Parts: sequence; C-alpha cells; structure tokens
Amino acid sequence: MSTFQKTKTFVRFMVKNGILTISTTLIIVFAIRAILNEGNRSWLDYVPIFLFVLMITTLFFFIIYWQSHKLRSEQELLSNVFKHSPDGILVLDDALSIVRMNPVAGQMLNMDNEQVTLNFCNLCSNYPGLNKLCSYQNCFILGPTPQPVELQLTTSKGKTKSMNASVSHYEDPMYGLLNIIRIQEVEQQRQEEQHQIAKMITHSILSAQENERKRISRELHDGIGQSLYSILIQTEVLKAALETEPLTTETPMDALQESIRHTIEDIRDLSVELRPSALDDIGLVAALRNYVRLYGQKFGIQVLFTIEGDSGRLPAAHEIAFYRIVQEALTNAAKYSQTEVVDVRLKLLPTLAELHIRDYGVGFEITTELRHGVGLYSMEERVNILGGEFDMQSALGQGTTIQVKVPIGDQEAT
Repeated sequence: MSTFQKTKTFVRFMVKNGILTISTTLIIVFAIRAILNEGNRSWLDYVPIFLFVLMITTLFFFIIYWQSHKLRSEQELLSNVFKHSPDGILVLDDALSIVRMNPVAGQMLNMDNEQVTLNFCNLCSNYPGLNKLCSYQNCFILGPTPQPVELQLTTSKGKTKSMNASVSHYEDPMYGLLNIIRIQEVEQQRQEEQHQIAKMITHSILSAQENERKRISRELHDGIGQSLYSILIQTEVLKAALETEPLTTETPMDALQESIRHTIEDIRDLSVELRPSALDDIGLVAALRNYVRLYGQKFGIQVLFTIEGDSGRLPAAHEIAFYRIVQEALTNAAKYSQTEVVDVRLKLLPTLAELHIRDYGVGFEITTELRHGVGLYSMEERVNILGGEFDMQSALGQGTTIQVKVPIGDQEAT
C-alpha cells in the first residue's frame, strides 16, 4: 500500500470517527465541569481544556486505528498464507476435530468447508500391520515431541492417499489448544519407486528361496542320492557274494558300512546348514563353535572364534540372526575372499551383543548393486529388525570387515 493510500485511509477513518471524537471530548469536558462544580464559570474558559482533551482523544483513536490496522494486516497475511499455501493445512481442536482447512487440504481430501465437522481420526487410517503410528490412547499428534510421519488418509470418496504430515501446536485465546497439521501428498514417482523396491525385494526373496531349493536338490541328488545308489550296488554285490561264498564277506561289508557312514555325515551336514539343532538345544555359542569347526574342515580355512563376556543364552531371534550372519559371512569368505584366516569375535554384554567378522582376503569394491544383493541385504535386514546397527567395510587387497551391534534390553531367551 502506497503512502497516499495509507493517508487516505487514515483520513477516512478519522472523518468517520470525528463526531464520536468530538462527542467523547464534550462528555469529558462536561464531566470535568460537573466535578469541579463550576456552573457559573463561562464556557469560553473551558476551550483550552476542550482542545487538550480533543487532542488526547484524537491520539487515542489514532492508536486504536494503528493497532487495528497492524492486526488486520497480520490477519490478512496469515489468511493469505493459509489460503495460498502449496501444502494442505488442517486446524484441529483439542478433541482432534477439524476446525478449519485450507483449499489445498480440501482438494487433497475431496472435502469443502461445509464438511469441516469430522474428527481427524475418521480420516487417518495409518499403515496396516504391526507398526501402526498410533492408537486411540496414544495419538502421534498429541505426542510430547511430534515428528514428521508418513501416514494414510482416507478421502471423502473412500480413496486412500499416502501423506507426509508434520504437527505443531498453538494456544489460541478463544479456542484453546489447537493442533496445526501440514500435509503433503507422497509424490507419484516415490510411490512407484516404493512399489518397485517392494517388487525387487519380493523377487530377491523368491530367487533366494529358489536357489536354496536348487542347492538342496543338488545336494540330495549328487551327495546323498549317489551315496544311496552306491549302497544299493554294494548290497547287490554283497548279496551275490553271500550266495556264492558265505564266509568271505568282510571286505564288501566294510565298504558298505563306510558308504553308510558317509551318507549319514552328508545328511548331518545338510541338516546343520538348514537349521542346526544345537542352536535350539545348547545355544548360539555352542552352535557357532560346532559350525566353525566343520567349516574349517570343509574349506581348509582357519577360523579364530573368540567369546567375550557372558556366554549364556540370548533371545531366540538374536541367536538365529547372529548365526545366519556368521554363516553368510563365512560362506562368502570361502567363495570370494581367497583368505586363509577369518576372525570371528562375539562380545556379549548385559544390554548389548556385538559381532565382529574379518577376513584377510582380496577384498572388493562395495557397489550399489552389491548392497541390494540378497546376501548382504538379508544380513542387514536381520539386524534392522532387531533395532541394531550393521556396517560392512571392504577394499581391494585389504579384506572385508563386518560389524554388528544389537541391543538386548530386558528380553528373556525363548
């Protein structure tokens, strides 16, 4: 607004309120004359008083004008921000009922101002599953430290939309505590990316399952299957030998027993890889000791396994995760690292479990594709599920190091 327009507005205000100003001044002068009980005194004697009071009254109205103009400007500014904000804005009272919403929020939710009588909880559906953002007793809006969240809101047409929401609070003199929620629609591109990531993860899991089935099938066919076929042939030879020379069967019998022994060992090895019984029976530490011993015999790699702290039982989920991480890391070391020694250190504290695995092999460059691989992803995901920290470092010629830290808390082993 220009200076001329401001002056014009002020003059218009003072002219409109001139009669009120003069009337107020006269009333004050009459009151002063009555209080002083000077009825016989000439009115001309009160002209200075009249002018002084008129000046004070004019100044008073000027201050009122200035304050109202400033307040009106602020209200117009806030109203324009509210109306023209690119984000949706919802104003909720202390009962989480929607008091106001700006046009953008109305477009997002397919609602108009006449529908602003709903409770926000009727729109908020959150994400399904175990990790819900809130409950009726513990709403994320009323939390002590509101954090930006991603949630799902249901529009008036029943369509569910993913939204980013942030919350702030305001104490209004008239309405009391108000909750201001700013919402943004999750970009279509991001939704597509999340969908693609979900498809990749599902594909990786299915591929891993299929590869594991192929490996088990191959182990059964090439290992146990061939051993059983060899035993069958030996039993045929033994049967023929018994029919002709009943007393000279020691050599075929020894070979048959050896074949059966190898078959039992193959079945035991396969069973250990699928699910070691020692993990359920005697715990993580004993299961790992047995695994690294068999691993060293099979691959010729020395595993230096050390334990620090209490070697008692951990919660079942922790034991399974640590065992699978060691299994995956040592398998990768045997396949790719060309190392002769691997260090495995397990540190067990009352509230924290740490795992450190290091090989001294050729190392590799950690790429994005590698991080999305099934092996590394499965290790990292197991740690994330338990609320821990996972880190892997590797460089060409410097080997590979894996560090895992997982909180234990007050959980009991199950």
